Amino acid sequence: MIRAVVLAAGVGSRIRPLHSRVPKPLTPLNGKALISYTLEALAANQVEDVVVVTGYREETIHAALREGEPVAMTFLSNPDFELGAAASLSVARPVLDDEPFLLLMADHAVAPGLVAKLLDGARLSGATVAADYAPHHTDYEDEATKLAIAPDEPGRVLSIGKDVRPWQALDAGAFYCTRDTWTALAELPHGAELSDVFGRMAAQGLLYAADVSGEFWYDVDTPGDLAAANVLIDSQD
Repeated sequence: MIRAVVLAAGVGSRIRPLHSRVPKPLTPLNGKALISYTLEALAANQVEDVVVVTGYREETIHAALREGEPVAMTFLSNPDFELGAAASLSVARPVLDDEPFLLLMADHAVAPGLVAKLLDGARLSGATVAADYAPHHTDYEDEATKLAIAPDEPGRVLSIGKDVRPWQALDAGAFYCTRDTWTALAELPHGAELSDVFGRMAAQGLLYAADVSGEFWYDVDTPGDLAAANVLIDSQD
């Protein structure tokens, strides 16, 4: 049985003017907390053991998630939550062995089908990123993390980052990780960004892409993102 890590420690400063009364993972999206979409997608794929890394206003998150969610959760605290997200990932290392695990973000609403396609396309070494090749609105693409894919080896990622040019797919914010991910993390300074971890793996030929095109996901960073995600979810109902 595969485990999952969900990163939910950040401040979420860009969305706070709209929902300052709750931490970002609990921001209401179409009637439920943003993080609930990720937890439900994991449960739908028989992932029953989830490590949630919290930091900013973590007591509020713990209280909100202790009941009613479809998966068993272990909460870990990241005191350095204002640093890069890799600091939150490192908090999970002591409780995970060297078996593969899923890595997701509390501020990315994802559908169960996306997690299923990621699992289907995952490699047993390195790391695999959920890659969306479908076109999106230009403003959304400008803000998204991008993937350059090797033309002669379509499953291999050459580089990852917001400023990657040219690019072929968007990073949908979900990863299948192996112990190679821990090796890359250990080689970087504390507080690095996740893109640094997976960028290092890409440079070493250890990052692969699983095609999740057509599955719903949305990275909610701003009030505008939240409004757009609400519209898209409503259109699917």
